[in-house]
Amino acid sequence: MEKVNIQKQLDSFANKQLPLWDDFPDFELYMDQLVSLGNRYLEGLIESPLTPSMVNSYVKKGLMSRPQKKKYTNTHLAELIAISLLKAIYPLDVIANYLDELLHEFSIKESYNSFATIFNDSLKNSCQVNFATDLTTLSQTTITKHIVIKAMIYKMIGEQLIKKAPAISAKTTTQKKI
Repeated sequence: MEKVNIQKQLDSFANKQLPLWDDFPDFELYMDQLVSLGNRYLEGLIESPLTPSMVNSYVKKGLMSRPQKKKYTNTHLAELIAISLLKAIYPLDVIANYLDELLHEFSIKESYNSFATIFNDSLKNSCQVNFATDLTTLSQTTITKHIVIKAMIYKMIGEQLIKKAPAISAKTTTQKKI
């Protein structure tokens, strides 16, 4: 019974996905709309809901670009989604060092779509990690250990890769401010 429950939980994650750029609205948003849409897109993927004060903080810290006349674009929505997911693992200063590279390697649309596609594929594939055969032999505790250990390892690898990228990100950030 417990093992069937685990599969249901994994299946529920496999059915979640981030929207692609073309799924975003084709009009500018006000703060409340941005937050509401962000929460809808991230439902079940983040621990606590987004708030206007979070958005203001991200803008103030330079993680998100400033809105024009209190209106937010798809760029802001893409930034908000990426920040919201990354902050579950990394502190904001690490995210700040990497965000320009992550979302601005190519056009913002191409960069965000790449991020969302990799996220969606990884989420779907992570929920199929040979647990179909192992569920009959592994306990929930053992499965949880496997997932937690993989998460720690990926976090460590990610931090090392991000540490190697700050020179590029700092250069990009400096150029944007000029």
